[in-house]
Amino acid sequence: MRRTFILFAFLFLCSWRGYAQWNTNNILRMGQNAIYFDDYISAIDNFNNIIRVKPYLSEPYFFRGLAKLNLDDYEGAIQDYSKAIELNPNYFHAYMYRGVAWHNLRKYEEAMADYAQAIALEPRDAYVYANRGITEAEMGDFKAAEKDYSKALMIDSKLVAAYLNRAVVREKLDDWEGAMADCSSAIRLNMFSDDAFGLRGYLWFQHKEYHNAIEDFNRALKANPENKRILMSRAMVWYEMKKYPEVLNDYSEVIRIDSNYIYAYYNRAMLRAEVGEKNAAIRDLDKVVEMNPDNILIYFNRGLLKMDIRDWYGAYDDFTESIHLYPDFVKAYLARAAVNQELKDFEAADKDHYLAMQIMDRYKRMKEGDKNALVDTTANFQKLIDINARHDEVRDVINGRVQDKKVIIELQDVFYVQYLSLDSLRSGKVQYYNRHIMDYNQAHNYNPAITLCNKDLVYPADFAESYVEELTGRIMQTGDADAYLIRGSIYLNQKEYAKAIEDFSAILEKEPDNLLALFNLANARMLMFDYIESVDDKTPRIVGEQQQMQRKIDYSQVIEGYNECLRIDPDFVFALFNMANVYAKNGEIERAIETFNQVLRLDKDIAEAYFNRGLLYIYTGQKALANADLSKAGELGIVSAYNVIKRYCKEN
Repeated sequence: MRRTFILFAFLFLCSWRGYAQWNTNNILRMGQNAIYFDDYISAIDNFNNIIRVKPYLSEPYFFRGLAKLNLDDYEGAIQDYSKAIELNPNYFHAYMYRGVAWHNLRKYEEAMADYAQAIALEPRDAYVYANRGITEAEMGDFKAAEKDYSKALMIDSKLVAAYLNRAVVREKLDDWEGAMADCSSAIRLNMFSDDAFGLRGYLWFQHKEYHNAIEDFNRALKANPENKRILMSRAMVWYEMKKYPEVLNDYSEVIRIDSNYIYAYYNRAMLRAEVGEKNAAIRDLDKVVEMNPDNILIYFNRGLLKMDIRDWYGAYDDFTESIHLYPDFVKAYLARAAVNQELKDFEAADKDHYLAMQIMDRYKRMKEGDKNALVDTTANFQKLIDINARHDEVRDVINGRVQDKKVIIELQDVFYVQYLSLDSLRSGKVQYYNRHIMDYNQAHNYNPAITLCNKDLVYPADFAESYVEELTGRIMQTGDADAYLIRGSIYLNQKEYAKAIEDFSAILEKEPDNLLALFNLANARMLMFDYIESVDDKTPRIVGEQQQMQRKIDYSQVIEGYNECLRIDPDFVFALFNMANVYAKNGEIERAIETFNQVLRLDKDIAEAYFNRGLLYIYTGQKALANADLSKAGELGIVSAYNVIKRYCKEN
């Protein structure tokens, strides 16, 4: 059973300084309350509002860092804590929580330095000693960790988690009696602590006192009947006691609680295989393969089971997949050789046996200077047998732990001019400020009104058709440029690209420097090209494994259009943004990054530019730069950025 240290993190309400106005104080409390209720996105938004008005206050930076910490954006949290410390060098909590963030990045020396500074500022705080103990334990210094947990308990004798963490390090120091005493102390403080009973049950198990272990696991499950970790641990004890029906019941209960809990399926499969339920075991492994298709161990074991039921062709396919995933997997070659023997394909059997012997001989003859190659191949093997490698826990989230929500990761879309109706306002955020848009709307007294947006605005079902008909009538009577612009924008929204291009071109025949028409004409052409390309599913994505670009699209007309916009207004940032997206989609990554750099030099608050540049940094292997950009994108409101950080920006 894997034991984890319990990280100390607590929420508190700071007393507000007398210089803050009531409104600022109120917004701060709203942000704090949002953190308390796990609504981290709203919290960040509240703190952003304070920072924009009063950037000299340290508290909003600290609390925004706390929200980012809970979103697993540790780099972003560190930046905010550092800013809080810059504004208030004696900010104890900023040092402590920055230490937590450093710890989560596995930068233990930095964490230790921050904990030391926090202790210097507040030597009577139990939590900072407890957190330092966690870092010391991770560094392997169990004696120092024990000392710090003991210090924390001297300050606060009711800190249950400190007893449990000290129990873990005492077990590491072979102090079984001390570990048991700590668990019992935690239980006395909280008789409903499933963690305390669970850890004590594990300690009983280590000493092969299985009945005591079962008793403690049972008490833990009374406190929390759906604790999957405890159920899995109890199953392990039942197994040692050879009570296989009870083992199966516990695994099945875990699956009932969480139908995607991959460990339970795998362990149940192995037990079913052991007790002779081969077909049921294969069905469990089928489920595991579905959730984790890159795991050679699953295919190999399923292949062995298929051999047992004489499913030779199924076994052959599973061993072949194991070899495909890991070409040096000797056992898979030998197993496939045995299958080929059963299928009377003796030539294939001899070939597989020969390949296995070659691999074994290669490793035997490996020179000392080639050891790194062996390490690499071993590391790759370990990754491929990690039962949970592709299994991400998915939680029900709204604005809470959004980093755990599965999202499709791709570039934020281009911006284009859209007609802004009253109904479309309900689509959410629909506009960045732009003087050309404002000038147009003011000149027309907002009738019609337009906006710059990179999300399709939603119109009522019959609206587009009826309004287009009205606009067509105006165009036939007067050739009204405004009518062309609005009709073309609606066509663009409805993905009628050819019609949109005709309308914007009609404007430019009379007004060649009409910026809005030029911009949307370039957009319409680009979106039409992308649509045509998508029919063949050839458009590559940016994030994930680097893919070979299939072919380039000729976007020269589109780029020319954006350049014309920039000739008219060199500060028209949205033309640059869209141009950067074009470069990215066409595989010109460095050029795209430089263009996003230009965007952000003109406007440092365009969240989509940070997000897209962050994806490109991931693509080029620059994780630190990617993390910084995505953190900023998340701070500015693109929630999916936190999911990308968690999935792609963490060091292995």
